[in-house]
Amino acid sequence: MKPLLHHPSSSIILSFFCFTLLMISIIDIPTCMCDDGDKYTNCNTAFTCEGSSIANSLKYPFWGVNREKYCGGSADSKTKLTCEDKVLKITINSVTYRILEWDDSIAQKLTVARDDYWNDICTTSDNHKNSTFDNTLFQRDVGGSGSANLTLLYDCNTKLPNMFYSATCNNNIKVVYTLGDAASITCVPTLIVGFPITGVQVAQLLTQNDVNQALEGGFDLKWNGNYTQCQVCIASHGACGNDKGKFRCFCDDGAHTTSCYSQMAPSSMSITFYITNSKFVSTTSNNRV
Repeated sequence: MKPLLHHPSSSIILSFFCFTLLMISIIDIPTCMCDDGDKYTNCNTAFTCEGSSIANSLKYPFWGVNREKYCGGSADSKTKLTCEDKVLKITINSVTYRILEWDDSIAQKLTVARDDYWNDICTTSDNHKNSTFDNTLFQRDVGGSGSANLTLLYDCNTKLPNMFYSATCNNNIKVVYTLGDAASITCVPTLIVGFPITGVQVAQLLTQNDVNQALEGGFDLKWNGNYTQCQVCIASHGACGNDKGKFRCFCDDGAHTTSCYSQMAPSSMSITFYITNSKFVSTTSNNRV
């Protein structure tokens, strides 16, 4: 007589399968918690740009260099910074600016200067773009300070009317600049480029006639985002950031909606498996962002 074959019961097979899934779920938990910690740590860290005196004062809403995209005020490149030649820079409407100052109070004021015309109007940029801020997160902050627009006109050889000034470069290119209406001049320049300057720079230009110094002083921009919500997050010892464009307050226990005392931020769902009385059971739970 042949020996009988004993097959394992279906309950034992199911229990083993559930136990395997349980172990996979347990192993995956620390990875999610580590991601939360990374976001809190990274967004709580200022920029690293060797030689920049302002880097350590810049955090939200900016990202780039050593700060991940989720640390910015948006999920795109509009608040991305770069570190070039020991200077933090931002590109707005295809024009690159040096960052000179950042007021992270409720004013949210950013002081910038054109990088391509930094301290030298004779080296013209290949970009040849005016400084414009339409449809951007930044707008001119005039603040009643007497700011104005400075216009440079290249190869403009003509008798200059009032409020027009000139400088000659080493290559004999004549540069005319004015704070008035550039359309009133009779010459036909090869290039016209416009820049905003502050009231302080206007006064210096009129008294010292130093156009390079006026450009180097830069001008002010105001970020249009809601910085108040970030201040609430910081007050609760959190770090400001975003999740696919939505504001997030990253804390040491995960991502919250407004502050470390508010509800946890919603995220994708995961399924956790466990065994009870040899039965297969599943539950759903929220993963932290």
